[in-house]
Amino acid sequence: MPTVRGIRFRLAEALRQTADRLFVPPGGGSIRDIGLGKLGPAAPRALVVYVIHAMPYYVANKLESAPMLNEHSMYWEIAEMVRQLNERGYVVDFYDVFCPEPIDWPRYAAAFVQSDRLAECPPELPVKKVFYCTENHWAFQNLAEMTRIKAFRDRTGIWVRPERQTRISFSDEYADYITLLGTPFQGQLYSARPQRHQLDISVAAVPTHEPKNVPAARANFLWLGSGGAVLKGLDLAVEAFRSLPDAHLYIAGGIEREPRLWQWLKPLLEAHANLHYLGWVDVGKPAFAKLANNCIGAVYPSASEGGGGAVAQLLHFGLIPIVTQTATVRAAHLGFEIPSQEPDLIIAAIREHVRTMLGWPEAELARRSAEVQAFADAHHTRPAYAASFAALLDRMAL
Repeated sequence: MPTVRGIRFRLAEALRQTADRLFVPPGGGSIRDIGLGKLGPAAPRALVVYVIHAMPYYVANKLESAPMLNEHSMYWEIAEMVRQLNERGYVVDFYDVFCPEPIDWPRYAAAFVQSDRLAECPPELPVKKVFYCTENHWAFQNLAEMTRIKAFRDRTGIWVRPERQTRISFSDEYADYITLLGTPFQGQLYSARPQRHQLDISVAAVPTHEPKNVPAARANFLWLGSGGAVLKGLDLAVEAFRSLPDAHLYIAGGIEREPRLWQWLKPLLEAHANLHYLGWVDVGKPAFAKLANNCIGAVYPSASEGGGGAVAQLLHFGLIPIVTQTATVRAAHLGFEIPSQEPDLIIAAIREHVRTMLGWPEAELARRSAEVQAFADAHHTRPAYAASFAALLDRMAL
């Protein structure tokens, strides 16, 4: 006879499977004719190829209900792209990056593509083509992750799985425009052919600004990251803080999802009182705001990013960045940018910069924190992203 717990489990599984079918097209699908009802069949069309997961919520006018909305800025940004295109009179066809369906290129006046599919567009067609770039070049990122994994194994004897190997794409060679969310470093290996356009990466949540209690926060630092923690430099931050007992590192991310890395990290958490593990956090919740407001610095020695969205989020709490050049954080000049890509040198640089901050007077920490927060307000909000994307559409005369 089924138990209550068993019935609840089967019901939960059924609901989850139903949600997956409704909101995540299997294998990567497409949503066509967005805006057709309002604009009519004679309206010009635009193509977007990006991550589709939040689009069904947007089409249903329930975007704020999308469960992943606070996990990454892209889920809101894709909806804003479609909204602006509709507003300018374009019906939008949205393809997931893994969608295998053929694209009828002659239908489109413009294409915004995050995958390799711009290479499929016949060159004689008058399609205005944008490579929507959200990361460092695929060859750089893939090698960077494997190099960090090898360095981690050399220090610890543990191999971890590569979590952030990215797709090969040659879309930049066929584009008229390439967007960048990070610093010029992000665009170095891409084709020189397309015009560069800077976008302001948004954040999942803009907190209410509160005066920072610098005396209470001055020794507290925060690492915030998602999957692929070795790529994102968590191990380097931990190694640095192991020998900084007067400074505290708070680790926000679901590291248990990477069991071989967790095997290394868990004993260190038990052995070092200045290392604090928070697990996965919702950056929009008051509990996270309270924690972040009680920190002074963001430590993010990532080997490869396309704008450093995690750091962009932390800037809103006035956290002074200690980042690598490869993290492509635009606010790095307000803190410390580490130019080296060698793990041992990065660890040493983190220690040096943390000690420097520990030695700063409270007034200097408060001034820098305020500058960081002002930068975030200017460049890392949804309105800032919307304005920067509108400027791209203006350049394209759409």
